Amino acid sequence: MLLNRHLKGFTLIELIVVILIIGILSTVLFTILRGPMIQFVQVEQRANLVDIAETALLRMTREIRLALPNSVRISGSTAIEFLRTVDGGRYRNLTHPGGAAAPCGSIAANRLSFTSATDCFEVLGTLQNFANIDATGSAGNRTDCRDNVVDCLVIFNTNQTNADAYDLDNVASITSIAANSVTFDNSSDVPTFRFPFRSPNQRFQIVDTPVSFVCNGGTIRRLAQYRILSAQPTAVPGDFTGVTENNLLVNMINACTFTYDPGTATRAGLVTLDITVRDNNLGQEVTLLQQAHVDNQP
Repeated sequence: MLLNRHLKGFTLIELIVVILIIGILSTVLFTILRGPMIQFVQVEQRANLVDIAETALLRMTREIRLALPNSVRISGSTAIEFLRTVDGGRYRNLTHPGGAAAPCGSIAANRLSFTSATDCFEVLGTLQNFANIDATGSAGNRTDCRDNVVDCLVIFNTNQTNADAYDLDNVASITSIAANSVTFDNSSDVPTFRFPFRSPNQRFQIVDTPVSFVCNGGTIRRLAQYRILSAQPTAVPGDFTGVTENNLLVNMINACTFTYDPGTATRAGLVTLDITVRDNNLGQEVTLLQQAHVDNQP
């Protein structure tokens, strides 16, 4: 049998050379692509951290914008507290000349008086969110307001002496509410109660609860539905009396700074939230800053 002299193949040396060339090309290709691949993974990791931080900041700023004027206070740049408003409007300051409805029993009673004890006023406009009320008119109503049993009516909060809602200077417990009137009662606490100061723009606010965001132990927690206290509580949850909402907002917090500029008569207050989120397992961190304007005109 004759062998085909034209039959050819690879020698062992040729095969080894090809394998070496492929290995060299693979190494070069891996070296070229490794940097972009690592960067892609890192960008994705950082994007996840940004999403975590941004979600927390948006939740915080959305609620901070509901703060009662001049109720924002900061402790140690790591805890922010405010009184959350659920509704508000303008009260009738002058007696209607006549021919009007009398939601408070008479046209004369529709106005909110600051010189005599009153417990009802007509709302100029309509309310949208009806408050949590004390429909029974039970004793200790301002205490009920302080203890978060009922919602609080607040007028002209400036955070100054005799006009500080945290000291209950200018608050009353709501006993009845309708679209066009508010009835309140502090008679069991101060029989001749009158709101100490008028609002220049006849404004009133309805507050349902204090809210705190506390940065502590690598987390930010949201606390609400607790007693209104003169001194700002900061511990989690030890200083919060009667707290029923204690929710984790974000973890992996590496640093945080909260600041508040109360503003001026012509400029709203400004809350600044600066947080750093870090994933120690990945060695990645991001820092985000968010600002929120808050009304400071009572």
